[in-house]
Amino acid sequence: MDSERVLKSQTLIIQGDKIIKIGSSSTVEIPKNAQIIDGKNKFLIPGLMDMHVHFEEPDLMVYLSNGVTTIRNLNGDKTHLKLREKVNLGKLEGPRIYTSGPLICGTKTKWEIKVVPKSQEKVREIVKEQKELGYDFIKVYDGLSSEIYQALMEEAKEQNIKVVGHIPNAVGLKGVLNAGQTSIEHVEKIVKDYFGVEYSPQKITEVAEMVKSSRSFVCPTLALQEVFYLNSQGEFKQKLKNSEMAYVDSEIMSWWKSQTSPQNNSPSLNKEYEDFYNFQLKLTKSLFDSNIPLLAGTDAPNLGMVPGFSIHEELRNMVMAGLSPYQAIKTATINAATFLGSENENGTIKEGMIADLVLLKKNPLLNISNTKSSVGTMVKGKWYTKQRLYSNINNKFKNE
Repeated sequence: MDSERVLKSQTLIIQGDKIIKIGSSSTVEIPKNAQIIDGKNKFLIPGLMDMHVHFEEPDLMVYLSNGVTTIRNLNGDKTHLKLREKVNLGKLEGPRIYTSGPLICGTKTKWEIKVVPKSQEKVREIVKEQKELGYDFIKVYDGLSSEIYQALMEEAKEQNIKVVGHIPNAVGLKGVLNAGQTSIEHVEKIVKDYFGVEYSPQKITEVAEMVKSSRSFVCPTLALQEVFYLNSQGEFKQKLKNSEMAYVDSEIMSWWKSQTSPQNNSPSLNKEYEDFYNFQLKLTKSLFDSNIPLLAGTDAPNLGMVPGFSIHEELRNMVMAGLSPYQAIKTATINAATFLGSENENGTIKEGMIADLVLLKKNPLLNISNTKSSVGTMVKGKWYTKQRLYSNINNKFKNE
């Protein structure tokens, strides 16, 4: 993943959690008593990173089974800190976890995990507390006043902690970019804030220049928007019959079913969703063309986003937006590692890197759907066959 190429007939030697040797299979000597993983006629890629999730413990193995070796949780509490610690200590199997604290928002936010600051002083206290507790990011959400947002950003800078999240209406796109928000979640938020319902192609260039000058990352979450569009066409019901739905929590499945739209929606509503979705694809491609770093994120388990499985839908949507398969994979590997500050540990395959890897049957550079053809996942040097992963997952879901 340092350039668009395939290195043929290579052998990797992994010791502990690190890649210690890469070279031609004809010259690399395999140590005695090594566990040998046969990769003949297969393709090795870095572990994938889903940079926008909301997870519970049972989801962790489902992520691994889909080649996701790192997740960024964007509304966390102390439960998620404990799960992160257990994974780090090897007491729990799962991908590497990064997590924000409870989202910081206005009074009308419906989510249970949240904090609502009533003053600039209070929001400063919240930022300090979340930093002290060990959260990786501050998550901003809707409903914040510009004064409280500004105080939050000032304190986050003081505490040296990144701020990620939405674009509060009172602040606007220009406001969050000028304040130094590190990532903007959902390209739909950019469309709604800056374009409204007038999808002006001229304004796309303005937005791209603004975001580029701010050095913010953008996490588009396009697959979720595709589901909203499909739902407006009455097609989401069919998706609920897919085999991966067996790995969706029953309460979430009930919620999804309650959101399904009939096929006889009004043509005007269908067209509205279609235009909105297509414009997001166009804007995403423009951001990419302006060298703005994009992050692959799914917002699982939002509507239709099955943990683990949905990363492949997001990569497919990146390609639909106009990225090549290689460029799409970068959003879930190199770009994600760069955002997390771990580019010297993961995101590429080279000597000295942590062994977060996915072995595929088919070449994903030829077809992005080939990221789904995994035979196994390695996280921190520990190898899991797909068969073993699914056996563990199926047992967990049966027990629940």
